[in-house]
Amino acid sequence: MNMVPGGWGIDVKVNKNLSGMSAEQMSLFETAFRNFEGAKYTPLLYIGSQVVAGIQHAYIAECRLVVPHAVAPTLVKVVIYLTPDNHISISQTSAI
Repeated sequence: MNMVPGGWGIDVKVNKNLSGMSAEQMSLFETAFRNFEGAKYTPLLYIGSQVVAGIQHAYIAECRLVVPHAVAPTLVKVVIYLTPDNHISISQTSAI
């Protein structure tokens, strides 16, 4: 994949039953949300990556709020930032 700084490289991996994403893509997502409280995020689709000062990875995920009463899940776009020294952070979540 040809990566231009600031441009997105689209590399869609459909993730029905978690078999479409690579182990690295799954691990990155799981690590980013490891200590996240208040909602459960499940990756559904890996969209692609963007080279910045590090790499941003974009996903489509299901978000289920962790609340006492039932709430319908929502679809969200999640962007996870991987720094050049391999620190991981969630840089964006937005409803779609």
